[in-house]
Amino acid sequence: MDIIRRNSDYSLRLSLNLAQKYRKEAVSARTLSKQEKITYHLTCKLLQRLHRAGFVDSKMGPKGGYYLVRPPSEISLNSIIDAVQGPIRINRCIFEKGICHKQPDCPISRKLSELQHTITFFLKNTTLSELC
Repeated sequence: MDIIRRNSDYSLRLSLNLAQKYRKEAVSARTLSKQEKITYHLTCKLLQRLHRAGFVDSKMGPKGGYYLVRPPSEISLNSIIDAVQGPIRINRCIFEKGICHKQPDCPISRKLSELQHTITFFLKNTTLSELC
């Protein structure tokens, strides 16, 4: 199973595309779809999720389209992933008490917790501006 699901990957790509045009122009869903090679229907669905999460907005008209609401430096990869798929979790045993009889002394769980911390730290501290 992928840790970062397809919809999250696509949402990151759409967000990065908009970040590269921040304060310059709005981009239509159809243009985003073509540029990122994502179906139009899925592009629209993901833009709606990003809109509900407060990352993008849209405007109508000949120069209309989607744009980032906040500066790329204020949008972490983690926040986009959370908005689309929910938090990344390496293993349920790290977050759910009583799920395993080996808790809390399991050496595997301890190492997975370290990995979870590393991934979360990285995603929270990487912003769209770093990828532009």
